[in-house]
Amino acid sequence: MVSRGKHKRIYALYRGDVYICDGTADELATETGLKVATILWYATGVRRSRVNSQQRKSKKSIIVEPIGWDDDDE
Repeated sequence: MVSRGKHKRIYALYRGDVYICDGTADELATETGLKVATILWYATGVRRSRVNSQQRKSKKSIIVEPIGWDDDDE
């Protein structure tokens, strides 16, 4: 999992251009049934650059965008 000290990265998951949910990679994996490794691969710059604008509009295309860090001080 990508983390910065005690903070974890928050991602937004889209199917095409439709927002599905957001959360940590673990939360997205639980919500979608995908593996954490798959969520993290979808969030890489390489994977996102491979998905061109036409593919992004497809309802089958899953996009994971990093959107920030959690605020929990656990």
